[in-house]
Amino acid sequence: MVFKPLILLLASSLLLLSLRGQPVMGSGEVIAGEIVKKGYENVRVHRQNDTLFIGLENRLWRWEPRAIAEVLKIVMPGMDAYGVVSLTLLRTGIPVTTVTVSRKHYDELKSGRVLPAAFYDSVTAMLSDRGYRASAGNLRPLNPSYRKFDFVVILQLKAQFGNFIHPLEVQFNVAPALYMTLTKGMSLTAQVIFPVFNNLIGDPEGNTIRPGLMALSQTIRLPYDIFTSVSAGYFTRNRYGLNGEVRKFLFNGKMAVGATLGYTGRMQLLEGKFNYTPVDVVTWFCDASWRFAQPGLTIRAGYGGFLGNDRGWRIDVSRQFGEITVGFFAMKTDGLVNGGFNFIVPLPPRKYGTGGRIRIRPASIVPWEYRAKGLPSYGRTFATGSGTEELLFNMNPDYIRKQLGKQILIH
Repeated sequence: MVFKPLILLLASSLLLLSLRGQPVMGSGEVIAGEIVKKGYENVRVHRQNDTLFIGLENRLWRWEPRAIAEVLKIVMPGMDAYGVVSLTLLRTGIPVTTVTVSRKHYDELKSGRVLPAAFYDSVTAMLSDRGYRASAGNLRPLNPSYRKFDFVVILQLKAQFGNFIHPLEVQFNVAPALYMTLTKGMSLTAQVIFPVFNNLIGDPEGNTIRPGLMALSQTIRLPYDIFTSVSAGYFTRNRYGLNGEVRKFLFNGKMAVGATLGYTGRMQLLEGKFNYTPVDVVTWFCDASWRFAQPGLTIRAGYGGFLGNDRGWRIDVSRQFGEITVGFFAMKTDGLVNGGFNFIVPLPPRKYGTGGRIRIRPASIVPWEYRAKGLPSYGRTFATGSGTEELLFNMNPDYIRKQLGKQILIH
């Protein structure tokens, strides 16, 4: 009997020695490793009391609510009954939206004790990144997304009503693009346009292989939910030069006010030669928007100066139905009154591959806009392929709260 305590002590010592240096299940390191195995990038995990702080970038799933639901499936089984997960979504390394879900409410949803509509009220989603910066923001990211290439195949479509000979004028292009995040907030885009079909009158370059977006952009998140973006290079509508944008979000993303300023010239590839004008055109646009959370309806109005040296107003009304966005717009400039509709639809697949530094995939979405008066030169602006709208796409806090419950219930 004297030896029994000694045997127990020896066994306990051997067990402790075998565990020395091994990660404890439920620790931040183990959880971060599991998230990285699934293919998420810029992963940071820190456990503090009953809260698990997670920061990550989703380049795995087409849709952010789907990505969040999949992460919760990984981490929730290891949480305490009253534990909380605070997950911050990043884009180009910049923290954007933080979603907080408790294990208690998560289990109630999974067991069917509450419906997704009631789960909506238990989820907190904020544009604030304070918790992330104070907990996990200073950790070294696992599986960083920097200097990895996305080779994206993009389809382009232009259309307008023509005359009796050409009742419908159409231009269809395939425009593969290479995207890369260089450092936090800095992205590079390089694109080439290959024409497939074109009977659009008044477009001399429509049958020519030509460059698309060729731009370097830097986005910065400032305090008080202010985002800024500066782009330099070759943009859409054959513009080259500089473009800057600043946007301030209020009431946790329900309201936004912003301004865009561009300084560009025209450059066009014709008959194998680049024809260009000096950088001498200033474009600008100031706008404000309000989002109604439950219907997912956004109203936006703005005034600005366009590429044709005309000035005027534009009002947009859009609504999100899951991954689909449908909108209408009206505009009045010095030259005309116009209007129409636009939409954004997703493209398969829902999930992308993660292997290697170069990944080939189709475009995630197809945006298209129809103008009642065709494609006139009035009220026109250009796109840089970067900016605050691209940064926050599918990351509005109320939008994520509304969609998350349904995605968690999908097996």
